[in-house]
This record gives sequence, structure tokens and C-alpha cells, in this order.
Amino acid sequence: RIAMKVYRVLLATALALGMVGVAQANPVAMLYKVQGKVMVNQGQKFIAAKAGMPLGAGDRILVMAGSNASIEYGNGCTLNLVPNSSITVTPDCKNARAVADTQQGGNAATVGDPHTDYMPIIIGGAALAAIAVIASSGGNSYSHPMSP
Repeated sequence: RIAMKVYRVLLATALALGMVGVAQANPVAMLYKVQGKVMVNQGQKFIAAKAGMPLGAGDRILVMAGSNASIEYGNGCTLNLVPNSSITVTPDCKNARAVADTQQGGNAATVGDPHTDYMPIIIGGAALAAIAVIASSGGNSYSHPMSP
């Protein structure tokens, strides 16, 4: 019976984590703000960027004239991208800053104040906890041993 409860919890957790992985295999950052025409290439072709879009290492971002965008890394570091710039997303903010400076002569990005939105993490943790509670409380349990 306990093995079945553990199995349910593990299955629910795997399903929940699997859904996160569908959005982006290895996200290292996300587009935090997008104003104007900003394009992202995640391997195949450039598409219109949207705020909240997960970004993986190697993704390319183009910021067109009169536009701007911000990339937010998991540690709260934010890169503000300026008009007429491009950047290749790197695994961490420090390297992204160096790449941006190299690609645009120091004008592509500025490091902003950390701004971390922990709400998705909190909601995800609460959902996993709820799944664990539901899975562990299901099924038959006998609190009194039966005599032969």
C-alpha cells in the first residue's frame, strides 16, 4: 500500500515536471519586457518575441529600431536590450553582458536591478505539495490491526 502511494506521488511529480520541460528544454532566462518589434530565434527561424518567453543558451534576440526588451536570468540579473541590437543568450548573466558588449560595441545591454518574480515557483511548489497530500491520503488504510 505504501509503495502504491509513493508511486502515485512520483508519477504526479514526474508529470508536473514534464509539463514544465515541454515549454523549453533548458531555459536559463526569460524575456521580461518586450516593447516594439523584437524577434527571437530558438533554433529554426526568427519569430515575434513575447514577454514571459523562456530562453535557452544559444537563442538569438534581435531588437529592431525603436524597440527594446529585457532578459531576466534566474538569479535576478536583468539585461536591458536597446534598439538596433542583437544578443546571443548565454548560460549566465555575466557572460551575456560580455557578449552583448562585443556584438554591439558596448551599446546592446545594460545590467539592471535584480527583479525576480518568485510567484511561478511558489505556485508550482504549492501544486506539488497539494498533489503529494492528495496522493498520500488516498487509498485504504487500516489503523487498527485485525486479529486472525
